[in-house]
Amino acid sequence: PFCGSTNFTADSAYQTTLTNLLSSISTTDSLSLTYGFFNASSAVFGTSQTLYVIGSYRGDLTTKKCRTCLEASASDIRRLCPLQKEAFLYSENCIVRYSDASIFSTVETEPNYIMYNDNDVSVEVTYKLRTQMEGLRGEAAGGGSLRKFATRNMSVGSDMVYVMAQCTPDLTEEQCIDCQEKIVGNMEDCCLEKAGMTALAPSCPFRYDTNQFLDPVAEPLLPPPPPPPPPPPPLPPPPP
Repeated sequence: PFCGSTNFTADSAYQTTLTNLLSSISTTDSLSLTYGFFNASSAVFGTSQTLYVIGSYRGDLTTKKCRTCLEASASDIRRLCPLQKEAFLYSENCIVRYSDASIFSTVETEPNYIMYNDNDVSVEVTYKLRTQMEGLRGEAAGGGSLRKFATRNMSVGSDMVYVMAQCTPDLTEEQCIDCQEKIVGNMEDCCLEKAGMTALAPSCPFRYDTNQFLDPVAEPLLPPPPPPPPPPPPLPPPPP
């Protein structure tokens, strides 16, 4: 976890507000949770402060797995960062963060963590990854306001490569592309030739691996609402 350097007072209104916000993950029936995203904010009683909470999880997972991961991470972040006004907690499947500064619709790439497999892959795999990056970013960024998530399964000789790019859906398309470009740029400096890599960042995680990690039984996306019906044709003019 990343625990900020500024603290609040134990048993204060700030702590009560934070506890209530993090606990609301387990009770929300928000449609956004179905698509891998949770956000909430609340004023801190008796102060001019507002607290903001974001939870995001991998877009290939079911809502049940999402809620389980976010609930566990919300509990862990309270335990590991008990009095900090700002904190991030990463797990393999989800991210929870909170702050007393607005974090909605804002690109945040720090702190980020890069983990990689020590084994190397062929030059062909590395080349294939590089050629697919731009399209994958664009696909994730173009996902709309409910889910910004894209995957690719690529066959390279005898190898299979599984790739995932994601942004929190409160970002614009341009913000998502910029965020992914920065994270992937950091990754290219160290480990694109490795057999697997995970870059965890608050706004835009990225992962690829030669081992299947995507959930094959994820819930399909709900269909978008139908467009409104066309207006009725104009009435004909009255007869002369």
